[in-house]
Amino acid sequence: MTGPKQPPDEFLAACVQFDVRPGDVAANTAAMKAGVDEAVAAGASLLVLPELWSTSFLPQFDADLVSQAEAAEQELRELSRGGSLTIVGSAIEVEGDQVFNTARVYDRGEHVGSYRKIHLFSPNLEHRHHSRGEAPCIADTSCGRLGLLICYDLRFPELTRYYFHAGAEILVVPGQWPEARAQHWRTLLRARAIENEMFVIGCNRTGQEPSLRNGDAMSFPGDGRIIDPTGEILAAGSGEAGAAVAPIELRKIRTMRRILPIELDQRPQVYRQLFDAMLPTMLERCRENQAGDAGD
Repeated sequence: MTGPKQPPDEFLAACVQFDVRPGDVAANTAAMKAGVDEAVAAGASLLVLPELWSTSFLPQFDADLVSQAEAAEQELRELSRGGSLTIVGSAIEVEGDQVFNTARVYDRGEHVGSYRKIHLFSPNLEHRHHSRGEAPCIADTSCGRLGLLICYDLRFPELTRYYFHAGAEILVVPGQWPEARAQHWRTLLRARAIENEMFVIGCNRTGQEPSLRNGDAMSFPGDGRIIDPTGEILAAGSGEAGAAVAPIELRKIRTMRRILPIELDQRPQVYRQLFDAMLPTMLERCRENQAGDAGD
């Protein structure tokens, strides 16, 4: 967590969407730059990119590809610096023999936060190719206080609720969410905004890509969303590469939290009792699942 900053009460944000090509860092970097240029031309100062924007998902990452991805990440950071932008997008991060799916926050060129994806999507075998993150991330930026998720994390409301309690104003979600479950993505983004009375920016990619599980083609709808604390959809991706742009008015958060004071009306003692009662069952189910995967 970084020190507090004073954001403007109103600014423009953008989902920068494109077809993320597996292993083609040069093409992905070119698409990223084109999207950033479009967003900047529209006046956006907070930009969110898709999940694993420079490489996409691969069964393995060799040293050359890792080097290319790191260079692409540096280019993204320099774009943040040169344009006085806040930019978030996830990419691979290698530490020893572990590969993480990590969302980094660049604020006017300064690296102000990193979030390693906590929930890996087992139906696509992500847990066999990436290591799990262990901690949430709050980043105080020139565009406000951000809480970070990556794609599948959206299905686990506990993490977003932590961000609510930690004072996050904007939830940012880089994603690669397939067309087959697009309605879930759209509904969950709105739900996280409404139940936590915050802005939500979810950026989803376009194009197609083979599944890690069986090689079948998966299509991605490019249906990113910018949603306000009432659940209103301020901007939506059209399915094409480009930037979906909308205004962020931080005063809406204060207004909604005053009209519907969920923080004051909550019952933490009751929730604690319920969680404590279910914790042994939750842990046992997770152990069984992990043991089954180890035996595959």
